[in-house]
Amino acid sequence: MLSIRRFLLYIVIFLIIVLVVPIKETAPMTSLQKQLQSSVDGWSSNKTATNDALKVPNKQDFAVNNIQMNMAKQDVEHKLGKAKRVTSNEYGTQWYTYHSDNYRAFVMVSYIDDKVNALYSNQNVISAKSKIKYGTPKQIVRDRLGEPIKEKQKGNVKFDVQDDEYDNFHKDRIYTTAFYDKHENNNLTALLQVSDKMESQLQQQYGAPSEGLAQSFELQNYDLVNAERVQHDLSPLTYSSSISDTARKHSKDMADHNYFDHNNLSGESPFDRLEADGHDFNAAGENLAYGQPSSIYAHQGLMNSLGHRKNILKEAFSTLGVGVDFNDNRQPYWTENYTG
Repeated sequence: MLSIRRFLLYIVIFLIIVLVVPIKETAPMTSLQKQLQSSVDGWSSNKTATNDALKVPNKQDFAVNNIQMNMAKQDVEHKLGKAKRVTSNEYGTQWYTYHSDNYRAFVMVSYIDDKVNALYSNQNVISAKSKIKYGTPKQIVRDRLGEPIKEKQKGNVKFDVQDDEYDNFHKDRIYTTAFYDKHENNNLTALLQVSDKMESQLQQQYGAPSEGLAQSFELQNYDLVNAERVQHDLSPLTYSSSISDTARKHSKDMADHNYFDHNNLSGESPFDRLEADGHDFNAAGENLAYGQPSSIYAHQGLMNSLGHRKNILKEAFSTLGVGVDFNDNRQPYWTENYTG
């Protein structure tokens, strides 16, 4: 019995020594520690962020969330999953919209023969061989891409594409449009790429008006607004079909009667129209756009107009409805109605 007690006492003394006296780390122990630390770091990191790390494109000048022009549709969807939405565009093809459930990693892709022929994003998912990325200053974009083109030719007609809010570049049969944020030091805020093949399908300035194209422009603008809000750390908005009906009526009225104003010809304000259609709200706002060739250009233009930008990024808003119609010259009218 005494020997057992003595043995237990030795064990206790040994444990005290182990706990108090530092143990010199051997090389194998140090290596094991580093391996364990690496594993812990991996478990605690954001797996999605690791998987979605932006890479320098290996085939094209630009990539958007690692998607490049000419990539096969099956390869895109292997990387991004199935599209969240498919809508028509002015080129007579479709935009496939990819993003997470909360509108992060937002990308729009258009295909011809199941190959990427157009790409767009207004989020920080742009990578390039020239190291251009979201937030790159306008002058650096120009220094690295060269002189912007001044016009696009469609058939026998030349269209002026010079604008202080964006630049157009043409290289390797791809048109690249760099959009700048006037309220963020003219830094790059979005990128659009369209192949010559896609561009040649639109021989006029505007796409052929249709109910389907109008509805597609509406849903695209809703997605663009949400992608913009998420990029600015704001919550996405809920889509309202009934508010879209109100917005659509105002766009149709402007297109039919050739005016462009928040107040209609009867003197009704956006708030009057929302109330007349039975919408309850504590706060409301309206954005109008007219004459842009697509929902992308309309959205980028609104973001460069301070009052419209405030509506897009207003934290108090929770709901959005969008209405689009066309005049006899194919020109679209957009009405965005925000409520909160």
